Amino acid sequence: MRILAVDDDPIILDLLPVILRQADLPQVTLASSPSSALELLDEVDTQFDCLLLDIMMEEMNGIELCQRIRKLPQYRHTPILMLTAVKDHSEIEAAFAAGANDYITKPFDVKEIATRVRVAQRMSETTTHIPRLTTFGSDTEARTGEHRFDIADPVTLEKSARLILPFSLGNYLSQLSRSRLNSCVIFAAKIENIHSLYSNCKSHEFATALSEVVKAVAKSVDCPKMLMSYEGNGTFLCVLQGTEAPLWPEIEDDIQAILSEGHAQYDTGKPITLHISVGNPVVPNASRNQRVKKTFDRAIGRALMREKSKEKVSGNISKRIPRRRPIRTL
Repeated sequence: MRILAVDDDPIILDLLPVILRQADLPQVTLASSPSSALELLDEVDTQFDCLLLDIMMEEMNGIELCQRIRKLPQYRHTPILMLTAVKDHSEIEAAFAAGANDYITKPFDVKEIATRVRVAQRMSETTTHIPRLTTFGSDTEARTGEHRFDIADPVTLEKSARLILPFSLGNYLSQLSRSRLNSCVIFAAKIENIHSLYSNCKSHEFATALSEVVKAVAKSVDCPKMLMSYEGNGTFLCVLQGTEAPLWPEIEDDIQAILSEGHAQYDTGKPITLHISVGNPVVPNASRNQRVKKTFDRAIGRALMREKSKEKVSGNISKRIPRRRPIRTL
C-alpha cells in the first residue's frame, strides 16, 4: 500500500515513517508542503493508495488541499485521512465536507494509525464503484427509468456540499469522543414514493431530486457542522454536532415547504414533486464498537415509521371520503 503523507512539521515527517513501519506499512512518501504534494500527485507514473494530510499547514491548509486533490480524476476515490490535533475539532466537519474519509488525532498511536489506514484500504475497495451522479443531462440517449445504479444503491452527487460517503459518515461518528457525543444528534429523511420517482426519472433528473433534498435539509437545519450521506432507497442520514436537536415534526414541515417551491424539474420543465418523511432525531449509541450500525439503523427506522404512519393516515382519509354518485339527467 503506497502512502503519501503531507505535513509541514519536520518532526512529524521524521516520526511518521517510523510509526508506519511499526504498523507494517513501509511504503510511505513524504511531502513537506501542499505544493510539493500536488507535484507528486501529478506524476503519471506514481499512484498512491492512501493520503495523509495535516489540517493545519501554513502554505495551504489540509482542507483546501483535500478539495484540490478530489478534483484530480485519478484521486477522486482514493482514501484521504486528515492528521489533526484535539484543538482542530472545529475543522474536522469541514474536512469531511471537502472529501476526507477519516481522521487520525495527534499524538499518534501505532495501533490507531494501523487501524485507520486498514479501514481506509477496505473503504477504497468497497466505495470505488459507488455511482457518482450529476444534475447535468448531457446524455441525449438517456431514458426514463433506466439507470446504471439500483434504487437501493448509495450514490454521491457532484458539487453537493455536506453530502459525503456513507462509509465516511460512519468513520466520523465512530471517532467522536464521549464529550462530543453529548452534543450530537442524528436523524433520517426519506423521500416518499421513491420507487415512483426512480421509475419516472432519467438519471440526472433523479440526481436533481436528491440534490434538492440535500439543499432543503441544509437550509432548514442551518448548522454549518452538519454532515449527510445518501444511503439508497431515498434515505438520507444527517449528523449534527454541537447544536440542539431540531424540533420535530416541525423540521419536516420546514423541509417540505422548501421542496414545495418547485426548484427540481424534469427536462420538460415540469416540477418534480417531492414529499419527505423525517424521523424523530436520535442520540448516538455510547459504545464505540456498536455505535454506527445501531444508531443509523434506529434513525432510518424512525423515518420509515414516519412514512408508514403518514401513508396510513392518508389511506384512512381516502376511505372516509364518500364517492359522489353520478348525476342522472332526464
